Amino acid sequence: MKTHLVIAALIVGFTTTASAKVYLNSACTMKANSKQIEGNGSKDEKFPLASISKLVTSLWAIETLGADYRFTTKIHLTKKDDGLYDMHIEGGHDPIFGRSVGYFILAQLNMKELNIRQIDTLTFDENFLMEWNVEEPVSIAGDTKYYPDQAAQVAHVKHELENGFITPIADNSYKYIRSLAKSVGVELPEKKPSIKFNKVEFLAKQDFKQDNQTISFTYRSAPLHKIVKNMNNKSNNYIADHLYWNLGDTPAFNLYLQNSLKMDNRDLQFNLGSGNNADYISKKKYDYNEGTCSAMIKVMIRLNEVLANKGLSLTDVMAVAGVDTDSTVARYKGAMEGAMIGKTGTVDKAKTLAGSISTGNGKIYFVILMHKDSSGENGSAANAIKNRIRALFTINDGSKKIAYSEISALPFDSKSALVMEFGPKLGMF
Repeated sequence: MKTHLVIAALIVGFTTTASAKVYLNSACTMKANSKQIEGNGSKDEKFPLASISKLVTSLWAIETLGADYRFTTKIHLTKKDDGLYDMHIEGGHDPIFGRSVGYFILAQLNMKELNIRQIDTLTFDENFLMEWNVEEPVSIAGDTKYYPDQAAQVAHVKHELENGFITPIADNSYKYIRSLAKSVGVELPEKKPSIKFNKVEFLAKQDFKQDNQTISFTYRSAPLHKIVKNMNNKSNNYIADHLYWNLGDTPAFNLYLQNSLKMDNRDLQFNLGSGNNADYISKKKYDYNEGTCSAMIKVMIRLNEVLANKGLSLTDVMAVAGVDTDSTVARYKGAMEGAMIGKTGTVDKAKTLAGSISTGNGKIYFVILMHKDSSGENGSAANAIKNRIRALFTINDGSKKIAYSEISALPFDSKSALVMEFGPKLGMF
């Protein structure tokens, strides 16, 4: 039977001896438009998922908030003197607010006819998140900073504002942001912003008051599906963990699991949105998200259906092998290039891959969960996974390219330009 060949292609060649350092935990597949998940004997047993956990986080966020949801941040400016203002940032839990967004907002303010030369006091509220290097390796990998209380969060955000947002903008950095903005249809001024800041302080949302000198602007992030695409392309732990926390953390996730996915902790057991382990979860040495191969297939099917209702597909939130150049599957070539949608995962004890392939026999969803003893086996584990995917193509009449061109997954777009919402000069711009 062809289905048995599909599973054979996934499991053949994996070492299963007790002394093996790299071996198969579980593997399963399902042909599109089929309701039967084929897999090895452990397809319904839980194993570490690593960063394919982000597919579950993607589904939860998109199904809860909507694929087109935009995080909003309000910028309030209160005039004190000619060219001198106070600024207050009213946060909206934007999980990708960092250098790119910060410079974008400063450039947008520079375009307004306010003659802003100096900010006396910059304040921010409890709903404002900032990680200046959110799109860089230091935030993409490793433990996401955890705030045990509001004081810790405030201290961190204040640090990021003081050491990033209010510091002078380098010429090359501004040129880069201008080029990014232009690529999505937003023109920023050629001259970089040059606004001086005196001090940064916390101000609770309930304590901020607009007055007749206050002018308020709204910044809207790129739609959620673009943020999720960015997250999955680079496997960004910070974005995934903050989406997970914003949605209500593990108690809320378990309710979603039960009420919406009709699953429980026998199917998926989560601690973080990223799949990473972190010291603040518990004192266990390995406390990663775990799940079954079958559950992950069901998650991808559901994610595809939810996206389809909005005219989107998995390629709008996951990377296409060899085509999305900034993704973790950028170097997946050969039969996989342009014919595999995938999300990789790597933690100390596991190497994983989940997604779909386009073949001569149609679309096939797959999940491969492998064990490894340490990071030293990452390469051999990845090669073993790739060999199984190549075998899947071989027994299914080869690869069939997906109609897809690389998608820009920036944190802002043409609808992110600052919009004036309140102020004595409303209608001036």
